[in-house]
Amino acid sequence: MKNGNQIITLSAGATRIEIWTIGARLNAVTWNGYEALVDGSRSAEEATGAKLNHGCVVGPVANRIAGSRFDLDGKTYSFPPNEGDSTLCHSGDTSLRDRDWKLTSASDVSAVLTAEVDHMQDGFPGNRTFEAEYRVSDDGFDLRLSAETDASTLVNLALHPYWTLDGRGRAGQSLSVAADHYLPIDALKIPTGEISPVDGSIFDLRRIAVPSTEIDHNFCLSNRPADASAARLEAERGLALDILTDAPGLQVFTGKDIGIALEPQHWPDAPHHPAFPSIRLDPGERYTQTTLYRFSKM
Repeated sequence: MKNGNQIITLSAGATRIEIWTIGARLNAVTWNGYEALVDGSRSAEEATGAKLNHGCVVGPVANRIAGSRFDLDGKTYSFPPNEGDSTLCHSGDTSLRDRDWKLTSASDVSAVLTAEVDHMQDGFPGNRTFEAEYRVSDDGFDLRLSAETDASTLVNLALHPYWTLDGRGRAGQSLSVAADHYLPIDALKIPTGEISPVDGSIFDLRRIAVPSTEIDHNFCLSNRPADASAARLEAERGLALDILTDAPGLQVFTGKDIGIALEPQHWPDAPHHPAFPSIRLDPGERYTQTTLYRFSKM
């Protein structure tokens, strides 16, 4: 599964990104002379160890599943917990994070990486094909994630970079999120099932602000025009990042000094909450998620 690592550099105009095949990860971003805009790894060992989540594509199910188990079509699927005594986080120890994806096509401005995962190889049903397509332009880059399966399964993919726009880790960054609601969590970081308004809370980021360092929550993205940001990150040194996505949620994690994680995805623990957007994928369907990352000077 960890056969090696290829490093791919894409550039167009002011944008340059570095992608590693380990985890199909975004390992470095430079724009218009601003460098080190994400916290990357220096070695393959670091990418599969201390910085396992830094910039990788998380899956097949990003975020958390309560009890490390779920039911699908009358069958229960169980996993060894990897967060506390009972929680499956980011699909555990056989996830897409440390898999060596295959580079299937590349040019100066784009790259497509794929991962083929056999039925139950990672504990999830279905022979599945996952794809990540990166494409750069003068003002940023696009990421299109997709998946197909030959048996009913669960899929929720997410890119997991730690953004460091001010060059000081989390410091010097302000955030806005186009969300009127968020998901409260319990002591195990599992959604309680409530969908709560952000009004009057640390989760009200509808106007740009320095975020609380106590956020590790899903924001329920509001309906908005296709060309409107789901989130905007601004740095004190005059650099801004707008994130546009068709995902229904954005996981925001501000609890580490290294940077701010912004992860477009479906809502966590969806199998246990029928009111949440479904992450079920059936044969003949195609899971897709498209996210645009756009830089600008303020």
